[in-house]
Amino acid sequence: MANGLTRPVSQSSAIMGVITSFFVVGGVQGLLLTTRAMCLLISRFWHITDVHYDNTYFTSQLSCNDDVPSPGPYGDYWCDSPWRLVQSTVDFMADKTRELGVDFVIWTGDTIAHIKNEDTSLDENLVVLHNVSAALEAGLPGIPVYASLGNHDFFPDGQAEANVSEIYQAVGDMWRDWISNQAQVQRFENGGFYATAVRNAPKLRLLALNTNLYYHVNKVTAEMADPAGQFQWMKGQLQEAKASGQKVIITGHVPAGLLVPGAVDWFHPRHKKSFVQILFDHSDVIAATHFGHDHHDGFKVLQKPDGSGAVSQFTAPSVTPWRYRIRRPSGDEVGNPHNPAVRLVEYDRDTGEHLDYHQYFINLTDTNTQNRANWAKLYSFKEAYAVPDMSVNSIKVIYDRVKDGEGKDYTDQFCRFSLVSALEKPCEDRVRGEIYCGGIHHDKTKVDNCVEDYLKRVNHATPATRSGLGFFVPVLITLSVLIGKCYF
Repeated sequence: MANGLTRPVSQSSAIMGVITSFFVVGGVQGLLLTTRAMCLLISRFWHITDVHYDNTYFTSQLSCNDDVPSPGPYGDYWCDSPWRLVQSTVDFMADKTRELGVDFVIWTGDTIAHIKNEDTSLDENLVVLHNVSAALEAGLPGIPVYASLGNHDFFPDGQAEANVSEIYQAVGDMWRDWISNQAQVQRFENGGFYATAVRNAPKLRLLALNTNLYYHVNKVTAEMADPAGQFQWMKGQLQEAKASGQKVIITGHVPAGLLVPGAVDWFHPRHKKSFVQILFDHSDVIAATHFGHDHHDGFKVLQKPDGSGAVSQFTAPSVTPWRYRIRRPSGDEVGNPHNPAVRLVEYDRDTGEHLDYHQYFINLTDTNTQNRANWAKLYSFKEAYAVPDMSVNSIKVIYDRVKDGEGKDYTDQFCRFSLVSALEKPCEDRVRGEIYCGGIHHDKTKVDNCVEDYLKRVNHATPATRSGLGFFVPVLITLSVLIGKCYF
């Protein structure tokens, strides 16, 4: 790629090339030669999110949702991340980058701990943002980080402003070299979002959005039709990309799709309607969208009721192991414990096509016991869900397999992976319904109705097996895995 003589091709074209090589060039030898050439056409990027560094973890434990008399060196499931966990994550990313090569990093916000406003300040938040930014820059020198702010990064928490503000100016200057374009730095200073060219991928652009403007707890923007003009700006960027023959990767912190299990909606309703409509109208330009905030691993399709205008949404699990606690007179609602994680995505530099992702994690209990972070791969998207890539069609196939209560292996995996766990996590039928319905609908009412319909179907269903991609799945998966062996 460095000499500019080799042009990448899409995975679908690549697979056809492999098939042609097998039958025309000379069986296994031709297959191996062509596969080796294809290894040069695929690259990777990191997705890190929700670090939530707590500098009080070993002292006043301001982020912790329970008493932790003996805090582990790498963290506790009740608390946000100590620095040792933050640094371990960056060190792992650096080691893997040296091994495999990575084009860039997307960092989708929430670097500040879950600490009450009265115990922090904007100045303290900026110090934490600077420290984590410096760690990423030192650990991954020369690799651009396309970063976004999260709702907890603001002060007061969740109140993202829709114009020039101190945090936008300070962070814009902090991330100036990563954003790299002065006009886009100024764009960030005026609303917390920007566009950037993607390193080594001239046919791609990336939109780092400020979706905190649409977060349902944000009182500043609740009555605004287009906070900071980001909707209009998005339309312009997507139109420009199409006219230039580019594809677009969209990133941000708060996702438009519902958190499942639970079917939680994060957006103000009026903002959600406008946001998803932009995605639908420009789905032919959007390669994929990536968000954080949920703390859980997940994927879904955002689409019109008839299935058109579909765009993929991937949410990466958090670095922090923090579990929530909502105190109620009738009894506390408590989140499940989950392990720290970071994600590595494979993509096609030429088309933006997303090919696979590999989810890495540490078992926090074992890590604390051994006093050493043993980062390991939890799963690969393609292998776990038996699909050829991360495309909209592949996601639709996965959800089609489970729509009548079948394909329980897939929903069980979703439950397990959502908590970043290597242990078995079987789902109840209602949770399975939320996974299915939240995977294909973005409207809360439609999801709730869909879940009830799902439960009725499950209660009257007879065992059956859905094939999804049918006969061609083993062929495509085999080829994809063969290609993947080049770099994993």
